[in-house]
Amino acid sequence: MDIKLILAIAAAVLMLVVGPIALIWSFVDSMRRKSSDRPGGGGGISNAVSGAMMEMDRFVRPSVEHTIEAENQSVKHEDDKGGE
Repeated sequence: MDIKLILAIAAAVLMLVVGPIALIWSFVDSMRRKSSDRPGGGGGISNAVSGAMMEMDRFVRPSVEHTIEAENQSVKHEDDKGGE
């Protein structure tokens, strides 16, 4: 056996045995913790996606509160009248 064959066997063992074990272990470990304890925090991209979906829902199916809010613009404050 030459060194190339030994390295090929070692690479195959790492790829086919150690790799899947490491992936499963990391998945199980991440599911045990709360999302706020994980290094990435609690949300990230999932918060952005859910916020975008809620806004799209607001455009597609406007509720009574949203239509009244759009019809009645906000009341001007005294500071908005101008002057000094």
